[in-house]
Amino acid sequence: MSADPAHKPIEDASTVIVLRETGAGIETFMLCRHQQSGFMGGAHVFPGGKVDPSDSAPGWIARVDRAAESLSHALGEADAESGLGLLVAAVRETFEEAGVLFATTAPDADLPQARAQLHRGGSFVELASELDVKIHSTALTPYARWITPKMESRRFDTRFYIAVLPEGQRASHDGTETTSAAWLQPANAIDDMLAGRIKLAPPTVRTLHWLADFDDADAVITDALSRKPPLVRPRIVSGDSGWFLALPGDPEHPEDDAVLPGATRMVFDDGAWRDVGPPVR
Repeated sequence: MSADPAHKPIEDASTVIVLRETGAGIETFMLCRHQQSGFMGGAHVFPGGKVDPSDSAPGWIARVDRAAESLSHALGEADAESGLGLLVAAVRETFEEAGVLFATTAPDADLPQARAQLHRGGSFVELASELDVKIHSTALTPYARWITPKMESRRFDTRFYIAVLPEGQRASHDGTETTSAAWLQPANAIDDMLAGRIKLAPPTVRTLHWLADFDDADAVITDALSRKPPLVRPRIVSGDSGWFLALPGDPEHPEDDAVLPGATRMVFDDGAWRDVGPPVR
């Protein structure tokens, strides 16, 4: 966990952008969080959540197909334990929230029952042993890292992954933390936000804009693998004309170099996050 000058704890988290291909292009699986959720209530989100201490338990090392050191390097992490914990959290949260497991299991494994066991408070470590879970790390491609601005009441250091829905699996919401789910084309999700039909957070908006440029999942993954996952530390800036979210590369952001394509500012207008100038320097 990172230290923060404002003394607000920053919790490590993992998010998975699950993709599938259709005749009309790619779609991504999105969940609607419960209105009473303590964070992003009522918003449409990608599956994910905070890292649990058990996600980096030594027992996981033998159940991941890459060395923990390699996982950490891919994510830009300083230690092997962090890389392992982030990957396992990504797999666990996607299974809990979306019912999708990026791993192999024993032939007789009952995944719906296993998911229900997790919802009842079962241990993912123990479940992995029972089902002989083996995690395919290469199925999860690191894409980006966003850190919640200081003014927020809850702060997360979230690593985003790209993954393709495994053949034969079906995604669904959990009915507890999330109340509904949908497969959405990236551009359509943006249109739904602009029309007031759904709520989205800034990292989700920028991710959807990025996805909208691709026709197939392979192209998405190739692009993500072509560069180091960008570190995005948004800054909330107030001025005479209101406030906006400054991204790296903006004149009002302490980091001079842009890390994302497109505009370096976002404003919240009429229930939607919109990109505005100034252009990238």
